[in-house]
Amino acid sequence: MTEFLNSDLKNTAERNGVSEREIETMLKDLGEDLITAKPQVLKKLGIDEIAMIKGKGNYYAVLVNIDQGKIVGLVEKRTEEALT
Repeated sequence: MTEFLNSDLKNTAERNGVSEREIETMLKDLGEDLITAKPQVLKKLGIDEIAMIKGKGNYYAVLVNIDQGKIVGLVEKRTEEALT
């Protein structure tokens, strides 16, 4: 997953020999898993975005525990309401 943070859906799929649909499914599954998990001892929260396809306006918000360098949330929209 961290590889995807520095790239996009298409390039990540190509580098790993899988389809874009498989990467998208993995992201959605990860997001669902993270919804039920509660971060422990979260002191610093980083918020970033990743593009599903660069230049197409389809972004996910990524929530990261900065101290641990671990993804703690993945949200399909970047709105304040969705992040809250």
